[in-house]
Amino acid sequence: MKNYESKHAATLSTRGFYTILALCGLIIAASAWVIFSTMSGNETKTDIGVSTPIIAPTEALPDLTSDTPVSAEDTEPSAPTSAPVETPVETPAAAPAQTVAAPVYVRPTSGAIITPFSGDELLFQPTFGDWRVHTGTDFAAEAGEPVLALTNGTVTDVTDDALYGKTVTISHDADLTTSYSGLDVIRVEAGQSVDAGETLGTCAETIPAESAQGAHVHVTAQRAGAAVDVTELLGENAGE
Repeated sequence: MKNYESKHAATLSTRGFYTILALCGLIIAASAWVIFSTMSGNETKTDIGVSTPIIAPTEALPDLTSDTPVSAEDTEPSAPTSAPVETPVETPAAAPAQTVAAPVYVRPTSGAIITPFSGDELLFQPTFGDWRVHTGTDFAAEAGEPVLALTNGTVTDVTDDALYGKTVTISHDADLTTSYSGLDVIRVEAGQSVDAGETLGTCAETIPAESAQGAHVHVTAQRAGAAVDVTELLGENAGE
């Protein structure tokens, strides 16, 4: 009886030891699981949650709520400025003023005007015995007397007309042309430059279309194709 109790007591003691040991293992395992779960939860929250931003230190910004205006000097450092260097500018010397000499006009002969320029007015023509306009100016001259160019120009034509005899035409500046009819001995040729007062030829004894008026020179002037009074070029009146 005593042996049976002793053996049964020993068996119970051994089972109790292993039971306690198993409980301890469960407790340890449960604690480990709780710790692991806690750490995993923290890591998940850390991964999913919003991390605290790291703000780098910056310069102090101006207070935009203040009424004090912010100038460019407060936000950006001003670059050093230097005084501008003035480059001397040479003023070109003024060109000397050029004066244009007024044209000189010379009478074609020394004689008086026997038939003036009439323009649109009709004059009696004694050779033909009718009334007609006179687009030229007739200067009295002796046969053989030199006939002079009114002003500088270039001879453009030398002709022999059946009504007005030998004629010299000269081109001048400002679209002016002059013609000298009733010449005898011609002293110039086409293309030749002549000066005011230069001899063009001599006066003939008569002009066929104006033979009733005796020896004289018939001078006409045109500016841009329009007839001009020769006495206006000379600064004279027709009666002089």
